[in-house]
Amino acid sequence: MTEPTPEQIQEAGRRLQRGGILGTGSSKYADQVVAQAEEAGLDGQDVAFQILGAAAEYTPRPWAR
Repeated sequence: MTEPTPEQIQEAGRRLQRGGILGTGSSKYADQVVAQAEEAGLDGQDVAFQILGAAAEYTPRPWAR
């Protein structure tokens, strides 16, 4: 399997932020990206922190709140 792209990490962070940390279904894509990274031989925890960093940097549009 290939490594997750930066765009996939950003999208996972965006979905996590939009759904909330405890939102249902919001972490499914992030889990898939972490699993893909682990299959590619990367550290899953490092990728998870990258996703959390992307979620922290994401700013939703004012009308989307």
